[in-house]
Amino acid sequence: MAKDERIRFPSGSYQALHKGICYRIDPENNTVEMTQQLKLKYSPESKEEVINLVNKLGAEKIQKRLGLFSKLLVISILLFLFFTLFPTYFPGKSDNLVNAGRFLTVVSEIAFLYMFGFYKVSMNYYRDSYCEKCGKYFVFEEFQAPLIKEESKTDAYIKTLTKHWRCKKCGYEDIKVEPQPIGHHYEEKQHNLKEDTCEECGKEHAIEEYRNVDVLNYAARKKIRYFKCRHCGYHEIRLIKS
Repeated sequence: MAKDERIRFPSGSYQALHKGICYRIDPENNTVEMTQQLKLKYSPESKEEVINLVNKLGAEKIQKRLGLFSKLLVISILLFLFFTLFPTYFPGKSDNLVNAGRFLTVVSEIAFLYMFGFYKVSMNYYRDSYCEKCGKYFVFEEFQAPLIKEESKTDAYIKTLTKHWRCKKCGYEDIKVEPQPIGHHYEEKQHNLKEDTCEECGKEHAIEEYRNVDVLNYAARKKIRYFKCRHCGYHEIRLIKS
């Protein structure tokens, strides 16, 4: 069942915060911006852990372990499939042996997956922390949380991710704005509304849907509808998830 969430903009107000997302209306250009700050990619604790690991083992040995656990993970998955299909091709064999094999392979998969993820993250941070200007590792870091921005225009819907990195040694900055894939199409606005009384000025037949509906087709399907009062300037955004 669809859930209707309403974001209200009193007359003269064109910005509102809802569930960590900042909604900003620009009536002159007929655009709506939605911005949200994400978490930093690496926490101070995880960075310190990787630095200690690299100092202890070296990046080359970590890369080798990453490759090893990747192969072991694949082998454990294949063994699990073998023990799953074993009774089909060899009926009557010991069920205890098959069950034990399945259990051991599942435990191995979990352990290898954890170690693979741990070394993968370690190598990712090692590479991300490298400054191209001064040629040093563990100096390049995010100085501001990444920002997701969605901009709805009358003829386009754009989503971008902005990343902010800086070298703490030489001061080199790298700010990237990366376009993000998003499934989107428009639905026509409704011209006749049942609930058309403005809750701010109280006038009847005052609320109108003034823009086409944004329909987003990612993860949780969502519709964004835009309303305003013809008289007092009250605006409202409705989020409909289904």
